[in-house]
Amino acid sequence: MTVWRLLHESERQFNERPGQVQPVFRGNLFATGAHWMFRKLHENELEAAPVFDAATDYRYYGYLKYGTSLLAFLTAGVLFAKLHWLLLPLAVLAFYAVEVHFLFLFPLLLDQVKKPLQTSIRQTYRIGFVRALLWVLVIAVYMLSGLLKLRNPWRRWHIGCLSIILWYKHEVRDRVQS
Repeated sequence: MTVWRLLHESERQFNERPGQVQPVFRGNLFATGAHWMFRKLHENELEAAPVFDAATDYRYYGYLKYGTSLLAFLTAGVLFAKLHWLLLPLAVLAFYAVEVHFLFLFPLLLDQVKKPLQTSIRQTYRIGFVRALLWVLVIAVYMLSGLLKLRNPWRRWHIGCLSIILWYKHEVRDRVQS
């Protein structure tokens, strides 16, 4: 599977149910997103889906994931700015180099896998750090480019999230649940 095929499959599945875009900034952003991902994770499964675990502190994990990634971005930005201002865009790579370690964190939480942080990091390296980073960068550009479309700015964002779910299902889920 390639990242392009993954995005294409996500878009195809998303187009089958076009009413899936939901307001992103309402209530607890991370719990709302986790609930949406939970529905996508268990969509089309033959057996009955488990119940969404509302007791998990998705906000904590979201702040951990994006807080550490943002800290890496800011730290790298300061260091690159001291070297030369043209290096500043490389701070984005620092963000994603940290964020990719948490690539499968939310799907792992949704599947109630023990030690989801360590498992996410382990699975990132099993897939290959460079491959995971490159794919995440492509997906991120796809997601962020959708924000420029004023008619439906969150459509590509949701498709990108769905691509992570599909990637998890194809390459991680069976390995961590065995």
